[in-house]
Amino acid sequence: MMKIRRGPSCGLTPGLRLFLLLLLLSGQCLLSVSAQDFRGTATGVISDVQGAVIAGASVSLHSVQDGTDQTATTDHDGRYQFPFLNPGQYDVTVGKPGFAKVRQTGLTISTAQTTELDITLTVASLGQQITVSAAPPLINTQSADRGMTVDQARVENTPLQGQNIFAEAWSAPGVAVTSSVQRLRPFDTSGSSGMSINGGQPGGNEVLVDGTSVLSEESTVAYVPPVSATEEFRVQTSVYDAQYGWTSGGVVNISTKGGTNEFHGSAYEFFQNTVLNANTFGSNYTGTPRQSSHINTFGGAIGAPVIKKKLFGFFAYEELRQSIPDPFVTSVPTPAQRTGDFSQTYYGLSASGAPELETIYDPQTTTLNSSGQYVRTPFPNNKIPADRLNPVAVKVLAGIPLANTAGNATTGLHNFVNNSDSRKFTDYFGSWLARADYVLSPSTRAFVRYSRNKLTESRDWEYSTISTVNPFDVTANSGFNRENHNATIQLTHDFNSKTMLDMHVGFERFITRYNTFQGVGYGLGNLGFSSAFAGEAADIVPAMTWTNYAGAGAQPSRLTVSQGNAFQGMLYHEFGRQTLRTGGEFYLNRVYIDSPGYSAGNFSFTPEFTGSDATATNTYSGNAIASFLLGDVQSGYINVNTNEARQQMLYSLFVQDDIHASSRLTLNAGLRWDVETPMTDRYNAVARGFDSTAASPLQVSGLNLTGGLIYAGVNGTPRGIYDDDWSNFGPRIGAAYRINNRTIVHGGYGLVYSQTFDDPGNAPGFSAQTTMATSEVTGIPYNTLDNPFPSGISKPTGSSRGLATNLGETLTYANPHRHLPWTQQYSLEIQRELPWGMVGSVAYVGSHSTALPVSRSVNEISAADMALGETYLTASVPNPFAGLLPGTSLNSPTTTHAQLLRPHPQFLSITETTNSVGTSTYNALQTLLQKRISSGVSASIAYTYSNTLGRTSYLNPQDAEPALVVSPYAVAHSIQFNGVYDLPFGTHRRFGNDAQPVVRAIISGWRFSAIARLQTGFPLTTPTGVEPTGVSAKLAHPTLHRWFNTCTLLSTGATQNCLAGETPVWKTLPSNTLQTWSPYLSYVRNPPIRNLDASLMRDTAITNRVTFNFRVDFLNLTNTPQWFNGPTTSATSGSFGAIAGAEDQSNLPRVVQFSGKFIF
Repeated sequence: MMKIRRGPSCGLTPGLRLFLLLLLLSGQCLLSVSAQDFRGTATGVISDVQGAVIAGASVSLHSVQDGTDQTATTDHDGRYQFPFLNPGQYDVTVGKPGFAKVRQTGLTISTAQTTELDITLTVASLGQQITVSAAPPLINTQSADRGMTVDQARVENTPLQGQNIFAEAWSAPGVAVTSSVQRLRPFDTSGSSGMSINGGQPGGNEVLVDGTSVLSEESTVAYVPPVSATEEFRVQTSVYDAQYGWTSGGVVNISTKGGTNEFHGSAYEFFQNTVLNANTFGSNYTGTPRQSSHINTFGGAIGAPVIKKKLFGFFAYEELRQSIPDPFVTSVPTPAQRTGDFSQTYYGLSASGAPELETIYDPQTTTLNSSGQYVRTPFPNNKIPADRLNPVAVKVLAGIPLANTAGNATTGLHNFVNNSDSRKFTDYFGSWLARADYVLSPSTRAFVRYSRNKLTESRDWEYSTISTVNPFDVTANSGFNRENHNATIQLTHDFNSKTMLDMHVGFERFITRYNTFQGVGYGLGNLGFSSAFAGEAADIVPAMTWTNYAGAGAQPSRLTVSQGNAFQGMLYHEFGRQTLRTGGEFYLNRVYIDSPGYSAGNFSFTPEFTGSDATATNTYSGNAIASFLLGDVQSGYINVNTNEARQQMLYSLFVQDDIHASSRLTLNAGLRWDVETPMTDRYNAVARGFDSTAASPLQVSGLNLTGGLIYAGVNGTPRGIYDDDWSNFGPRIGAAYRINNRTIVHGGYGLVYSQTFDDPGNAPGFSAQTTMATSEVTGIPYNTLDNPFPSGISKPTGSSRGLATNLGETLTYANPHRHLPWTQQYSLEIQRELPWGMVGSVAYVGSHSTALPVSRSVNEISAADMALGETYLTASVPNPFAGLLPGTSLNSPTTTHAQLLRPHPQFLSITETTNSVGTSTYNALQTLLQKRISSGVSASIAYTYSNTLGRTSYLNPQDAEPALVVSPYAVAHSIQFNGVYDLPFGTHRRFGNDAQPVVRAIISGWRFSAIARLQTGFPLTTPTGVEPTGVSAKLAHPTLHRWFNTCTLLSTGATQNCLAGETPVWKTLPSNTLQTWSPYLSYVRNPPIRNLDASLMRDTAITNRVTFNFRVDFLNLTNTPQWFNGPTTSATSGSFGAIAGAEDQSNLPRVVQFSGKFIF
């Protein structure tokens, strides 16, 4: 019998094969987010003193943190490489027979970077070893990628508001803050996401933690790791490596800590208190005392070997507790009013000072008198008979608290106070992270990380207290929760010293809940509602509003679950002077939204039904509580909405080749292919465009009506709301040329596609609203609160109406032929190593984005028809749709010429979103000066001068293309500083080393750190309702109350908002005028952003292994207010030209924060 010889197993042991199988299975059953590698690479050339390369040298890499070792052999070019290294400190040992062994210490591997360390061997006797501790070169010799790395020391020593590490990203050149950030806590998703990198779209950046994306479906950052668990933080501002994609700007790459070969950890608390903080600008302006605020952030981290040099564990926990008083004053009915007695209810005082009775009228007595006026008869003695009281109203009012203060002496209003002791705005946030690193064999390494955090927020209570929840409470924010789960599994296997395989599975689940309270399960039947209504409506307390009173019932709830996972594989192979990486990624994004709206109804009560005149209101009669007690609803409706369940898949393949062409030149070339499948909905509750040529089901004489909505998955229409797009190829090229050992030139180009997840929302027909019929005869109630919808509640029709959907109404749909947006990035940089451990760079950086989504109104009259003039267009004409479109504004007897001149006159406005016609161009000069830590100083300062132009909106619907204008997020100048300084006092320092022991102990160990940002404001939004006259709107000395020149010429010829001697800058805009001017003014800017945070801290050694860190942070040290939102630009507003909210600020005033931390 022939024996079959088995080939080499490549080290795939049964345990490893089982691990690979589990990875593959988990990749099939989990859901997706992006996964891209975060680890670094060590490389270099081994040569002799004459510069000749040494092949066959043995290179050993030792991890200082976990004590593990890896080995490699130099190739014929003398080069070695160690890819897939966790960020941290390493030692390198090189040996070759005939040469002295060299041990290089202090090699730092950074996140997503390649570090080059060339080593020279000298001929020596057997056994001789040379130890070198000099740091490797500061300059980047391996690629054209640009960015900035913040190491662990800077992360932990920088003053961070709310302990959110994303403030570090603002220190990188090319990064602009694009959203108002008042508090930046780990759960403040908009603040963490609100930045633009190199002109990219705000929120369009990829964010990775250990290679796993942590973005929600809204492109907001869903997970921020604790500072104590963060190893390193890197902002990649130019992306020329093909393994990275799905971004319009840059990549934020965060690596977490792992366990080490020695037991270590920390425990800490940060504390903020009212007495330490400054008052707000607005409160100082009005003389209001400081608002009480208490924030505690505490936690710890621990890392240890489970099996020495084999298995390592790390765990971190952090909790934030915040409490802010939220006092509230409102009005509740008096005991007498609750029984229908309004004999003591007054609306004001007479001329003689006597209280004037607020008369209550009986709506059932409404009659039309001889003067044509609807009149009513008052209730006897101003009391509603008991048999007229609505049972629902009686039971609801029984649950409303009684007054707890006297209120107004005449009206009795403002008689309920929920004070600061019982009503608070509270946040409870807990976050933990667990990680295990496992060396399965010398050739196989793996790690697993799982992170979870949860926010519970409560605010805006009116009736409830901290200890007691009132089911009838009126609130829009009670029961607000965010919860995140994020996990990563990564495996690296070395087939040999030249070929390696890396596999990665990532999981992300982000849950947001609003108004989970909402009086759930209280029982509509128990409240006295009819069984028919209780059987159809949600079993929660309906929303009820009462004029001049607080009301009852919560706002609608909402549940959003964004879930995903990614599987990535990458094969690394080194041959000759080339390093080839090939790989692929698969993502599956899903989002589920339950937004029921007012699923138990929303009912409004006013004084009108109990007033003297059925057609007019007055101050002396009628009361909303009286109308409520009668069950007479002024207006009401109920919603029935279909849930959303979206799905979208992404596929990517890439190849990246890094070529060491010579000792001076490194070339990078790559190609990436990205595919984003069309979004689908589980229930096909989405539209797939608008058929403008299809004959409308509605036809009238004299008009050839066409157009209607197309539903996905109906009548053979694809289920995806967009077309398939398989042509998304993105080339990447880069070069690094070393002019000399201290100077290098980088250049690169990359075409990068952006993930869109454009969710247009449910299509019309998948939600229904039933409006309550409150009065058929003027002034006489028709249906009452206890049985508000006797004819039943309308249900969603889905796609059954087809082209007839929303006839007579507005429409919004997504363009099904959209393309993925893509950005071309390019840069040329000169980097120079300077004395004192510094490196400086000057770069030109540019980007050009194409196929950006733009919305357009497609049912507007043409420019030629607009020339017919306003008189003709607004003239009334007989309506051909009269009586055919009940419940819409197009059902009336007359309409206008303008409506009939629309392309599809059976509809009102029609908006088409996601038109891939937008562009954006960014050009910048960027400089960066960084200092590696030496002499106790580590710092960076960056300056960016830039401009961004874009075509992202139409000036007029009639225009052929969007207008090229300055971007609303264009930042002309920005300066960022980030630094840490060990003060030169005390033991082994420049000053005080010889001081008395007590003095030396006091002055030793102090450190100062600071982070500062100066950024010019965004361009001013051009005022609405007016057009420019050509006169500059810029003021020499703008103030908060007049930020730009508001002098306006009215259509009457008069002027307004003008100071003496001013020429009008604006003039009233006539109706039906096409816009020809830019929507943004680059020469008038919103207020700038100026912020300085600083820390003073001290390390005190308790024992050889335990250190205590005392620290005080000064957030907004200079107490400089910011007004991020700019001035009011509505020409008809009384605050035209004034900074919106000028009496208050968009940032926090100075906050002083103390902290203590044990490090062991």
